[in-house]
Amino acid sequence: MAQERLRAAGLKRTRGRVAVLAVLLRCRRPLTPQEIYDRVDTGFDRVSVYRSLHTFSQAGLVHRVEAGDRLWRFAVCKHERHSVHCHPHFTCRSCGTLECLTGVPLPPLDHLSPGYRVEEQEVYVRGLCANCSGKQ
Repeated sequence: MAQERLRAAGLKRTRGRVAVLAVLLRCRRPLTPQEIYDRVDTGFDRVSVYRSLHTFSQAGLVHRVEAGDRLWRFAVCKHERHSVHCHPHFTCRSCGTLECLTGVPLPPLDHLSPGYRVEEQEVYVRGLCANCSGKQ
């Protein structure tokens, strides 16, 4: 799956890129570069992970998410070559888990004042995840 995505994006299918993208495809939530590095087979350095993530972001394979904790997280875009993510993100205030709420689309911003142009749209929802809410 990772090799096909890289090929479709016109990117070289290096061992490192395939490994990084495979980690993101397997995970159902956005990951920090450190979390990705920890899951990639040994033999890759952190710089390679960061370079791959930058390349993927530029190619529209992944989108970056920042949940107010100054850590960038990355998730695979559902639509190829589409790095704009029009869905909210949920952050658990107890454990810090961040999840894309892809089933909750954001409405288009059609009624802006003249001269305004949207470049990014981000919505964050904070609360307790299923694991943490069950503990209380």
